[in-house]
Formats: sequence, C-alpha cells, structure tokens
Amino acid sequence: MTDSTELSRRIDELHSRAAIMELGAKYCLGIDRRDPSVFLSIWHEEAEYVVGRKNGRFKGLTELASALDFVAKSYVSTHHWTTNHIIEFDSPDRARTVSDSFAICVTAEGDPCLVAATYDDECERRDGQWKLHERVVSRWFVSEPMDLALITPPPVRVGGN
Repeated sequence: MTDSTELSRRIDELHSRAAIMELGAKYCLGIDRRDPSVFLSIWHEEAEYVVGRKNGRFKGLTELASALDFVAKSYVSTHHWTTNHIIEFDSPDRARTVSDSFAICVTAEGDPCLVAATYDDECERRDGQWKLHERVVSRWFVSEPMDLALITPPPVRVGGN
C-alpha cells in the first residue's frame, strides 16, 4: 500500500468514526426530544432496534417511528448520555460498535429513575452516509423511582435553530 493510499484510508476511517459517533448523539437527541425527524435520520430503511425481550422490537422505519411512543408510555421525559464508544470496522463501509448509556428517565409522577445500558450496533455506510442497521439495547439496571429534585435547564440549540 502506498503512503498516499494509507493516508486516504486513515482519513476515511477518522471521518467514519466521527459520523458513527454522531449517530449515537443523534439517537440521544431524537429520543430525549421525541423528535421523529432526528430519530429516524439515523436508521437505514430496514433497520432493527431491539429494546428488551418482548414489546421492544422495531423493524423498518414505520415501526421505528413508533419506538418514540414506546418510550413515552414508560416515561414523560428522558435524558440520555452515551459514552465509551468502541468502533471496529469489518470493511470500509461496515462497522460494529459498542457504547454505554446512562439515562435519567422521569415517571408520570415526576420521579426520576436511573437507567444504565449497553448499545451493540451494526452500522453501514450507503451512498456515502453512515446509519444504523441494527441496535440491540442491554439494560444493566433500572432504579426504582426516587425522590430527587430535578431542575429544568433552558433548551439546547442545535444547528443554529
């Protein structure tokens, strides 16, 4: 491999890593704001999203859109943070990732619960754009609702909005 070919490959991988990590950030933003346009923008048309064992299986964009309602039935609001991304490339256009998530989820009564989970993802680049092909969520714990005062910060601006 020539030096310029290797440099091009490394630059492409860095751009791909950044794009894949942004999928994780957009996931959190889409779920927390219950914004279907942001949430659906991260998935390939036939993607699958698996949360839990029974009712949390969504395949294809129509079912994925209903995932926001699935979350809303459990919590009036959620606040996710995703970290510890590990990205391994199977090819220049396919990657497997693992990341951890922490969330504060607020019940209908206004009581927060703490949730920790791991996301196992398959990502693919098609037509130059990285998106999720599959996400499997493994929850490690969900706390009981707790008596904890939460403040409501002002809305975050994204993209000049």
